[in-house]
Amino acid sequence: MTIKPFKLERFLGVHEFSTKYLLSSSDCESLSIGELLAFESDAAEKFHRHWLGYTEPMGDPELRTTIASIFSSINAEDVLVCSGAEEPIYLFIQTMLKAGDRVIVQSPCYQSVQSIPESLGCEVSLWQVHYVDGKPIFDLGELEQLMALQPKVLFLNTPHNPTGYHFTKEEQQAIISLARKYGTIILCDEVYRELEHDPAVQIPAIADVYEHGVSIGVLSKAYGLPGLRIGWLISKRKDILEEAASLRDYTTICNSAPSEFLATLTLRNRKKVLDRNLGIVNKNLDLLDIFFEKYEDLFTWYRPNAGPVSFVRMKFDQPDLAFAEEVVQKQQVLLLPGYVFDYPRFFRVGFGRKNMSQSLEQFELFVNQRWGR
Repeated sequence: MTIKPFKLERFLGVHEFSTKYLLSSSDCESLSIGELLAFESDAAEKFHRHWLGYTEPMGDPELRTTIASIFSSINAEDVLVCSGAEEPIYLFIQTMLKAGDRVIVQSPCYQSVQSIPESLGCEVSLWQVHYVDGKPIFDLGELEQLMALQPKVLFLNTPHNPTGYHFTKEEQQAIISLARKYGTIILCDEVYRELEHDPAVQIPAIADVYEHGVSIGVLSKAYGLPGLRIGWLISKRKDILEEAASLRDYTTICNSAPSEFLATLTLRNRKKVLDRNLGIVNKNLDLLDIFFEKYEDLFTWYRPNAGPVSFVRMKFDQPDLAFAEEVVQKQQVLLLPGYVFDYPRFFRVGFGRKNMSQSLEQFELFVNQRWGR
């Protein structure tokens, strides 16, 4: 199998841990182990006594039950606990797809859902974002034309990274109707689910409302706990779960016991974590509104209604990768260039961290120096 280098991860591997101000992070503010244990009075004692043997291949039963409780019609047996979100995506693609299969990918995308199928010899079509009056749009008419190819899998992501776009319930139902017509599996990356800025815009998980739906979730993004490396694959399709679980015998086999304990603890107290993170996001959104209004001659900003990321269009003539590299070198501020998404003239900003205001201040210093203001 020959696979393309993962542009986003290669770029972040160079810059993420050596740049002082991160203005592109896709996760929310993290917590310490001590802060998690403080959620429950007996958690620390239980954690210290937690057994460090092998864990169950499908995931700890209590954790699977707790994950299932996030959904409306999912049971514990519909849950496979994995390492992060990357592993369930990889397991699904490797077991469900083969050379010659047609797939549709909502784009820009997390590169795995495009490059891994391509490496297997799948025929990949992109459902590309369009910007109308500065707002990202995914045209359902275009999707209908692509679905006429009768794809085996449709890969979605909502709330969407990097654009910040979030489907409405009506759009979700229209997409499901198209998929059902052709028996297409929908795999939806839902790592920002429950981080809607207004509860009214939340939509159901795809695994809850579509018989061929697969939901991917993780503690890394909305919950801000990437260090736990806990994610999940959810589906009522037993064949999908069984195939993924079987292949996992060749990848990570099972999860970290301490991570499963802390993940279960987190999800029992998820409202506290999510409320905290939404407070950070909403505060930072107001700062970004002010900034991009001030510099509207240079940038076009779309304020999303869910998630902690958005895509910013550059109105000046410079390659986005070169611009991002210049900002790092001159001001130690990290932006994520559209280059890593194969979508030029944009960069991603992230607003889920407490110190975003400091990063934004430094970026403004750069902008004022760069344009002599």
